[in-house]
Amino acid sequence: MDENKYYGVRRYFPGHLGNEELWKMNHRIHMATSADSKLTPGLCVYIAIGEDFEDYPLDVAGKDECRRITRDTFQKHWNESFDSFQKARLHGGEYYIERAESGSHFTFHAFLRDPSRHYEVTCWQDVEYAQFQIEMENCITYRRGIANHNPTIPESVFCQAFRLALEFFYDGSAMPVNQSKLWEVLDALGGSRVPDEPVIINEDYYYQRARELMLKRKEEIRFRLLELDDAPSRRKELRAEMRGIDYCVSILDKNH
Repeated sequence: MDENKYYGVRRYFPGHLGNEELWKMNHRIHMATSADSKLTPGLCVYIAIGEDFEDYPLDVAGKDECRRITRDTFQKHWNESFDSFQKARLHGGEYYIERAESGSHFTFHAFLRDPSRHYEVTCWQDVEYAQFQIEMENCITYRRGIANHNPTIPESVFCQAFRLALEFFYDGSAMPVNQSKLWEVLDALGGSRVPDEPVIINEDYYYQRARELMLKRKEEIRFRLLELDDAPSRRKELRAEMRGIDYCVSILDKNH
């Protein structure tokens, strides 16, 4: 029996006709995609950290319209958005990293012209949930504001972050295991530490830094499994985390 519930949520904004999101929800994961998946594709996931989500749809509707949809309807649009992102042309644009002062979230931006496209890869780490999102707009309205307040990044860094996020969205069942490692990789790719003095960094820096952080964590887990007699459930979680690290390292190596 399918434990998930499926919803269509239409949101309204001043001066706009509104847009519809399609949701797939259970107590551990909320996934969303665009109902207009061919024109404005989008993929988003919320993953519960610690305790389950108390209820669902978790205030996704608010005062907006909400209706039940079928599993097939959701899957059709999810697959269309995923396919659109797979075919995205990301070269020859401007690329930026936007970070919250709190450190709770960051966004990779790509602005391309002819035709105008704005791609975003966003990551959140909250106390109760993690969120990952890929969006595309058919305009570059926000380019100036982003460019004026955020540092640039190499094209290769954005493309690598985009590919890693898309690989993550491919397998919904593995998201809870892989989400913390994806955050670490993308955080490192975006240069989470700002150096005291300007330095020249080649493209391999981001790749090597992310890889080293993940392999260091894997060795820490391996040592714990050998030296400590944790409960079976905890040892199972640690082994799953190691598999998640191996997955992320393999994706990094494949795309480097």
